[in-house]
Amino acid sequence: MLSRVASHLYWMSRYLERSENMARILDVTQSLAMLDPGADSGGAMTPIVITEAQAEFAATKLPATYANVVAFLAWDLDHPSSIRNCIEATRENARAVRGSLTSEMWENINDTWIAFQEKSRAIDPMMTGNEFFEWVKERSHLFRGVTFATARRDQPYHFTRLGTFIERADNTARILNVKYAEGAPDEFDESDEQAEGEYYRLSAVLRSVSALEAYRDTYRDVIDARRVAEIMIFDPKLPRSLRFCFDEATLVLDELPRESSRLPRRLAAEMNAKLRYGSVDEVLEYGLKRYLADFLLDMVKFGNSVNTAYMELR
Repeated sequence: MLSRVASHLYWMSRYLERSENMARILDVTQSLAMLDPGADSGGAMTPIVITEAQAEFAATKLPATYANVVAFLAWDLDHPSSIRNCIEATRENARAVRGSLTSEMWENINDTWIAFQEKSRAIDPMMTGNEFFEWVKERSHLFRGVTFATARRDQPYHFTRLGTFIERADNTARILNVKYAEGAPDEFDESDEQAEGEYYRLSAVLRSVSALEAYRDTYRDVIDARRVAEIMIFDPKLPRSLRFCFDEATLVLDELPRESSRLPRRLAAEMNAKLRYGSVDEVLEYGLKRYLADFLLDMVKFGNSVNTAYMELR
């Protein structure tokens, strides 16, 4: 398959997954803001920090309020990772390789873009709320369902899945940082776990990765910070855990041509081994913030290796 086609399919799925995950980040941020409406602007800046958009937001010269942050990350035309720009990029990448998509896949993406344009005219950016975020997540779910049901299991399908799981792993680590971003402790103590509102904050983080029911099924106990980190990092059955994403990415790479893929397969295997055989106790001893920072750096290396192996013109 041509590297150009592989690149469009890979980035099509990454941008769609990114739009969904941006919606998840903003949804959980709004939920946390409602728990503490009197909090200062530092909390509002959390999604800006974890998506590394400080410079872009500063350029707008807007006050650091929740409404401004949500409007910027959802609708801004100049921010490349805003939901608006991610959905447009998904559609443009899909349009470039329509011949590699099923008609149902293309229709789903095109309908999403048309519906999004209608919403952009109807919704006040400063009043963006849960209903819009749920719609973004629903459209992403629909595309994955259509892809699973209609796509032939060949290289286009595998590159689409690879982009999904790489983007998802990166964003799960960032969503986990919604709770443990700036100034959060690396270790958990009883006073932190018992703090007022802690249950609701942790519940919001779990809901952001559709893991609240999975947590209850797994632990059947009160929600605590240590177990939230454990399930989101190491659970092999949770579709948005880091472990699950790399199990899937490793399997996908095995289905792709091996001639030029030694480096990405090696990096994926190394990261997968850490997740397969690591433990939450080791992570907390090392420091959760430090662990997540290292993971995100490894994700950059892995993503670059995939780009070099399959998508650079030779």
